[in-house]
Amino acid sequence: MSTITVPRADLSTDEVVQALRNGLGQKYNVLPGMRLTLAPFGKPELGTPDTIVVGIASNHVRRAQVSIVRRAGACELHISPGGLTADRLLNMIVTTPKVKRVLADAPQLRAA
Repeated sequence: MSTITVPRADLSTDEVVQALRNGLGQKYNVLPGMRLTLAPFGKPELGTPDTIVVGIASNHVRRAQVSIVRRAGACELHISPGGLTADRLLNMIVTTPKVKRVLADAPQLRAA
């Protein structure tokens, strides 16, 4: 799991979703309020308001989950790869780093 600390306590899920959509482009699906399952090639399911699934096409192979964890004075964005075996390895090498890079570079997620 990768973590990015955003020095803002007021960070909203919508801001994270918008940063992901802007940075990843139309090829990626960004699904707020959803979480990944452990089932291989399983579909995302209903999660909490602070979970976001990011994937390509049907979200079955290339996927990651972003979880927003609120702390005093800041928020942590935890980015976890989806999958169990070869698909998890692919997501650790390709998908998760790309999501992390987009979030780290998003100007709207920096301190106000």
